[in-house]
Amino acid sequence: MAFFYVLVLCAAFGLTVVVTKIWRRLRQRHYEVPARDISKGHRWCMTDIFSQPTYCNVSENHIIHGAFCDCCGICVEDENIKEANRILKCKELSTNHLFNRHHWLRGNLPHCSKCNVCGEDCGNLPQLCDLRCCWCCRHIHERCLKNASEVCDLGYYKDCIVPPNCVRLKLVGIKGRRHLVVDSVRAPNITGWKPLIVIANRKSGNGDGENILRSCRALLNPAQVIDLSEISPECGLEWCHLLPLVTCRILVAGGDGTVGWVLQAIDNLRLKVYFPSPEVCILPLGTGNDLARVLNWGDGYTGDIDVQDILHGMRHADAVKLDRWRVEVTRAKHFGIRMPRKTLMMNNYASIGVDALVTLNFHRHRESRPILFGSRLINKFWYFTYGTKDVLERECKDLHKKVTVELDGQSIELPEIEGIVVL
Repeated sequence: MAFFYVLVLCAAFGLTVVVTKIWRRLRQRHYEVPARDISKGHRWCMTDIFSQPTYCNVSENHIIHGAFCDCCGICVEDENIKEANRILKCKELSTNHLFNRHHWLRGNLPHCSKCNVCGEDCGNLPQLCDLRCCWCCRHIHERCLKNASEVCDLGYYKDCIVPPNCVRLKLVGIKGRRHLVVDSVRAPNITGWKPLIVIANRKSGNGDGENILRSCRALLNPAQVIDLSEISPECGLEWCHLLPLVTCRILVAGGDGTVGWVLQAIDNLRLKVYFPSPEVCILPLGTGNDLARVLNWGDGYTGDIDVQDILHGMRHADAVKLDRWRVEVTRAKHFGIRMPRKTLMMNNYASIGVDALVTLNFHRHRESRPILFGSRLINKFWYFTYGTKDVLERECKDLHKKVTVELDGQSIELPEIEGIVVL
């Protein structure tokens, strides 16, 4: 009988240990870099009119409108999308080759293209002709292909690109929801290699975020491009875990809120403690862009954005330290019970009062009716509207009677104010 009790006790103890481990594992947040399965076809984008003379990569007919793949760049008529998925391979995210090979695509070369082999003009005939590599962006005549090297060095921006032969993918998830993620990455033998991770929201600006994502997928390994409308920034920052000995560069396309979100994710993952601190670059697409303006990244981009110019400026930029301040908010007691403290992070300034109220009203309105906030100009109009309303209503009047400011332990006498800004 005693043996039975001992056996039950051991079984209960073992079950408790197993359940505890499972519970801890479930509580731990696990992040993965998603990878698109190119066997399912290209990443198509529809367009009403192509910006240059274009020919279908399937039928070779001249087309005015149709679809293009924002990863490899092939163009087709609407009715040839399925056929293109079947016969034309998209830009590979991962390969098993010992070296990176060219991925040649036929036709639709940019104007004034030069052959990388003979140096003569190519792609200038009114038909689908000549070749371009979607990795190194070089162009050659079809007749010169036999004289071209099989090895692709990834071109001018090779120090930003993760070569596909250095990436290994794996299939994860349960049946019916299985998907590819990046399993491991090895550093290539490229001098000064700092992989660029692009984090943007395709809904930012006047569609500028979508254009940035498309352009970066064409220049980089598509797995390096993270859309915040689909996944969290922590998934994109998983590249830093996959490359623990390499300094990654993070290009954040968005406003101050998006940049703050990414910086907070870096702090939450403690990347600056256990890994080389990633270098964050800003492509300002928001309304205010105060942080980008302070760091000399500009006050905002509108219209056509040349990603190659952005990469060129990023390559020659200097890395500087950015002070981030922790703001702790202690709430008053209610019925003798004090609510937990709230901790916020301040990147460039924190405000209390009328300007904070304007920003809060703008944020709430944008969250409830995002369709009314489609451009930077309209957003500034809404800021002006809320600013005028709050100034006239004076909801923050007599703020100096409600707030006590102390500097170095001494109380500061405040004049009649409606706002306080901490810089």
